[in-house]
Amino acid sequence: MATFTVLILWGLGTTTMATMVTNGMFPHAGDIHIPCYQDPWSVAHSFFSVYLSRVSYGSVTNKEGLCVRSQYIRQNVNNRTAWRTLDFYLANDASTDLKLEKSPSNLTLSINIALDAHVKGLLGVNVTSTLPNIANVVFLGVNTSDPCNTGKYEFNVLYGDNRCLLLETRKSEFSSPFTSSTERFCSLWIPERDIENPLQCCVFLFHILCGHSVEVFSKSCIKERTYPW
Repeated sequence: MATFTVLILWGLGTTTMATMVTNGMFPHAGDIHIPCYQDPWSVAHSFFSVYLSRVSYGSVTNKEGLCVRSQYIRQNVNNRTAWRTLDFYLANDASTDLKLEKSPSNLTLSINIALDAHVKGLLGVNVTSTLPNIANVVFLGVNTSDPCNTGKYEFNVLYGDNRCLLLETRKSEFSSPFTSSTERFCSLWIPERDIENPLQCCVFLFHILCGHSVEVFSKSCIKERTYPW
């Protein structure tokens, strides 16, 4: 309970400051670092499948039934790097209107990623294969049509422990030119063991730090684990 109280006070404080960014009175909330609550490593190297739970308001994924899952491949504990898949597929009850790169609706599109979690408060994502266009719902604010999108991206870790990982897309040269300087694009990732009953402080922090959200995950997204190694 004490920990949850601390997180609430931190969330309220950073949200208050975030609303004053446009006045130039405070730095962006993403520049505030509380390392013990911003460590991405626990989720990054989790042996569980990790599901995309929700994203910032504005995505249509909740209407189309898109599921996004990441599976463990291997890890290097010394430099805190984990290799995982990033899988895109339709939920069992999804509309067939969504075309995953014009592929059959029962096909899973998968890419490999390497997660660099050696710096608390920051997650590096090295995409080792070409991103499908549908990935723009995950890498929010990143221009996935850029020919150099097979490369490394960085995400601010707004919150991270072994129950969830809340990421914010960092602005970069590949960000959309129409992206507001104060607009925050967030994604919440939750391991399979907790995905059907997520820790409420994870959802609470998403709402308080990132605003409105669209729920991506549904129970029909859960699939039997495959072994990509």
